[in-house]
Amino acid sequence: MPITPDNPIGTFRKVYLAQTTDEKIKRLRASSGGAVTSLLCYLVEKGLSDGVVVAKRTKGFEGEAIVACTREKILKAAGSRWNIVPFTTRLKRVIEERGLRRVAIVGLPCQAQFLTQMRYLPLLETDFGERIFLVVSLFCIGTFAHEVFLSFLNSKYRVRASQIRDLQLLGDKFVVKLEEGQITVDVKEALTYLQSGCLLCTDYTGVLADISAGSVSQFPSYTLLLIRSALGEKLVKEAIDENYIVVIEEPEVLTEVRKKALEKIMRASKYAAQLL
Repeated sequence: MPITPDNPIGTFRKVYLAQTTDEKIKRLRASSGGAVTSLLCYLVEKGLSDGVVVAKRTKGFEGEAIVACTREKILKAAGSRWNIVPFTTRLKRVIEERGLRRVAIVGLPCQAQFLTQMRYLPLLETDFGERIFLVVSLFCIGTFAHEVFLSFLNSKYRVRASQIRDLQLLGDKFVVKLEEGQITVDVKEALTYLQSGCLLCTDYTGVLADISAGSVSQFPSYTLLLIRSALGEKLVKEAIDENYIVVIEEPEVLTEVRKKALEKIMRASKYAAQLL
């Protein structure tokens, strides 16, 4: 079903508020539940996936795509990314070089769309799509134009890239976590610094993924999971049964998610009209 103002988050089977049971992951991801990190650890440790593709922070907002085949590497990559990490340009080569056959990939809605199309409409010249086992999409209002957003943070808040440890969207505020303390930035102000292509994107949650994941302000220490496919439902249930994550069902949390998804659709309509 396409994204529309009446259905801004697509179709899904179940919705959970999820939290890791692992104390180390809780310390790393205390502000967001850590459920995606725990799910990835479950896949690798149980041999269900032979590698997961995630974005790892290098410095400031910068990041790089890595293939993590162990729990330790997955934990090193845990955290939010608000600049685009172009992993699809090198993903095929890395997967083939390592001989990986069942890869789980965490990305943004735009990347989830590409990856899902590769799974179900594969190119004849490659078996890349057949190697994609699971696609997890993170909620996304857009990614920042790196240099101009950092310039804004430095000029207004005297924050340098090297000080930034994490960035999380909570309600109508971005919480920028620093080496010491944190600052909050109003979403409307931050939108000025998004990549131009993101202003035309209508997908907030990643409607084509197996699982969509993000945060909501009412439950900041949980991960909201939208379970979209039979595979996603099966794997999350197994992770619950194996005590990697715990979940509660709270359907009312979707009010905030739908609001943000609708705002992204309206924003895209506004900017598309300006281009005509």
